[in-house]
Amino acid sequence: MKAVILAGGKGTRVRPLTYIVPKPMVPIIDRPLMSILIALLKRHGFDEIVVTVGYLAGKIEEYFRNGVNYGVHIAYSLEGKVVKGELVPMGLGSAGGLKKVQDFSGFFDDDFLVLCGDAIIDLDLTKVMDFHKSSQAVATVVLKEVPKEEVYRYGVVVTDNDSKVLKFQEKPKIEEALSNTINTGIYVFNPRIFDYIPSGQEFDIGKDLLPRLVGAKEPFYGINIPFQWLDIGTTPDYFKTISMVIEGKVNGVNPYGKEIKPGVWVGINTSIDFAKVEIVPPVYIGGSVKIENGVKIIGPTMIGAGCIVETGAYIEKSIIMDYTKVSGIAHLTEKIVAGKYLINPFGISLDIEETDVGWIVDDARKEAEGLSEEQRAIIELISSTR
Repeated sequence: MKAVILAGGKGTRVRPLTYIVPKPMVPIIDRPLMSILIALLKRHGFDEIVVTVGYLAGKIEEYFRNGVNYGVHIAYSLEGKVVKGELVPMGLGSAGGLKKVQDFSGFFDDDFLVLCGDAIIDLDLTKVMDFHKSSQAVATVVLKEVPKEEVYRYGVVVTDNDSKVLKFQEKPKIEEALSNTINTGIYVFNPRIFDYIPSGQEFDIGKDLLPRLVGAKEPFYGINIPFQWLDIGTTPDYFKTISMVIEGKVNGVNPYGKEIKPGVWVGINTSIDFAKVEIVPPVYIGGSVKIENGVKIIGPTMIGAGCIVETGAYIEKSIIMDYTKVSGIAHLTEKIVAGKYLINPFGISLDIEETDVGWIVDDARKEAEGLSEEQRAIIELISSTR
């Protein structure tokens, strides 16, 4: 069976994380988000997957290649072109991207699945496909109920008693929403759908295509079945999701490593004296990490691969990405450290290089440099007030 993963967006609401990687590649503990989706697709028999790419496309293609390591076939549809040596994304919209694939090769010769590359799901895809086929639908959308105050983030859907879609609102105001049942961005389409998508222009599934189907009175259905859906649309969403994974609350996604005691997962080749480091679960520590004596780590916290945490550091409810050095004076509570960025759970960030705080958190692969007199004075002040 065939599927598409939409992975071309810039992920602006997850910046600055998405300055470093495209949203489908943000790390979920020890693996890219998109790898979880590919594993789910394979379990349900989807073995031919096209990924629509644009922003930072190379990072996705270089990691997943042709899918051989995942037991599936993967190809890419690029929405953009190289200008002066740099790839410039030129998005066609979610529906326009599908049309480009079909115009190029006629790839879609039967009902096919479409997923957005920015959510973790445990959906029974086989059940969704069976519903779609039995309904003889041209389109099926997977639905979910959300709290009323969240409807403005999504497309709101109204169905009749037979699950046929009657109305569709794209991101309405809360007071104008017709229901709290929303579009999850998961679809099954019949190839007839391409009769409603123009070629070579930007065209969106939610904003343009679905209302057109309703207007044409096509057999367009919604399926609402229980499943876990973690939409990583914003930095707070990402922070919450990582915490849930570490806490064991995400179905089918567990940290990879040795669970040395309940709630503490550790990779191999680590330099840690656990008798001299205080760890309050749940905590994940990646491979090749060095944690010096006298460190305190309170979960849910993730320490990525190749990190160095120096004596005296305090880390609580934080996400420390790969190859980060945390100095002994650091007191990190509810922070994400990603590359050169220090981010709080609400997405507010500072640039470590521009603000000259590299002596608190920095790249673990850098050669050690001496501290300035001003930095030493600050360290002594902090130490004396602990």
